[in-house]
Amino acid sequence: MNNTAKACGCSIDRILFQDEQYIFITDAQKQSDTPAGKSYVAYSIRLSDIETRRRYSEFESLRKALCHLHPYLIVPPIPEKHSLVDYAALQTRVKDDLAMVKKRKRMLQTFLNRVARHPQLGRDHVFHRFLENGVIWSDVLHSPPLSTLPRNPLHMILSKDSDLQHRNILLASNLIPIPSPTYILKTPNPQFEESEKFTFRIANYMGNNLDKSQRKVIRRLGELANDYAELGAVYNGFSLNESGALANAIEKIGQAVDTSYTETAQMVASLEGDFSEPIQEHSQFAQIVKQVLRFRHMKHAQVEMIEDSLGSKKETLEMLQQMESEAQRLEHAISSPEISNGGADDGTTAEQLNNNSPISSNTQVLARRSTTRPWSSPVRMMNAVGHQLQGMIDVDPEATRRNQIGKTKDAMEMLQGALDVTRKDLTEISSELKTELDRFQREKVKDLRDMLIAYAKIHARYCQKNLESWQEVRAEIDKIPMA
Repeated sequence: MNNTAKACGCSIDRILFQDEQYIFITDAQKQSDTPAGKSYVAYSIRLSDIETRRRYSEFESLRKALCHLHPYLIVPPIPEKHSLVDYAALQTRVKDDLAMVKKRKRMLQTFLNRVARHPQLGRDHVFHRFLENGVIWSDVLHSPPLSTLPRNPLHMILSKDSDLQHRNILLASNLIPIPSPTYILKTPNPQFEESEKFTFRIANYMGNNLDKSQRKVIRRLGELANDYAELGAVYNGFSLNESGALANAIEKIGQAVDTSYTETAQMVASLEGDFSEPIQEHSQFAQIVKQVLRFRHMKHAQVEMIEDSLGSKKETLEMLQQMESEAQRLEHAISSPEISNGGADDGTTAEQLNNNSPISSNTQVLARRSTTRPWSSPVRMMNAVGHQLQGMIDVDPEATRRNQIGKTKDAMEMLQGALDVTRKDLTEISSELKTELDRFQREKVKDLRDMLIAYAKIHARYCQKNLESWQEVRAEIDKIPMA
């Protein structure tokens, strides 16, 4: 993974990065899906002299594809999808339906340009294919690289320079575990732990406070505009009942109220596009950053789980090797001439037999068994039967144990390969994510600055227009003669 992706060299790539062209959504028209008989809105996308049409569901699938290809990057959001209930309600209100389409045009255009300006996403050829004219998008979704990706991004091998043998082993097996979402890291990275806490606070504040409050303000301003429209009509009607300078003053008030109506409606539209929509977008961004940090958290959890599994295999191997060593010592003791002759002729063998070690005790038991008949009692007969049954179950316990040792060593080798790859992935993801968060923070500061300037200008213009109209009212009232 590199901070700046390599150019793919296609025509779209050259236009985007050599000419620094802006992407426009020039139109949105309803079209009919002939086989199903359903209508949908097709958005016309223009880049230089290239124009293509995409529907909202294709924008949605593009974003999902970019998230799947680059789970460690902050992929910009698209406007939220309306629920079926909301959409059915909007269909009955043509005006609101058109407003929704215009809003989607603006936000989808912002999405495309944010992706185009991203140092890696803007270089992705899948994105270029989306902008290319004459390309069937469903074919892109079902062809490499998207068709070759694992379903879960946590099963992806993200490091491009990982050992080829290890990559093939991991792709052919299921050694990379999927941690539980509730997994608690044993050794969390303090920097990312703090980033997660901060992002969660921002996401909750943006979604539960700022975005909701701003939507409420927009709604109430819209209601105020409607009230001004009714009030202006009332004043205009009232002026017809009077004459002279008084009638002119009342009519001027009606005109000023009408101006307040048009300016309030204009302010609502400007706030919607220049402030409310960016607030919604950054509320979505906060959730996206949470998801990217969660992906890194899960990758870290994978490393810890593989480390635990490898440690468990090491303990198993040590136990099997100890058993093998004990078995060899026992076999050597049984095959010694002193044990075969039924006694101990020298001090060394006697010491071994009198020792309390497992090998000595096992040797003494075997020596006693060799001097007695196996069928001399019912107990011995049952033991002999049990021994025969065990032999039937495990014909060659030594071979089984050695086979287990070999399998354990093979599993450890594969786990070590998996650990090497996932550690490298985690290192590169962490480095990439730090760069990505820094880039996003710079963009966020710039966006918030632009939003606040726009917010101030909108209100300043609103106040200036209303001031001018009401100053005209004051001048007209001053013309009314005193009784």
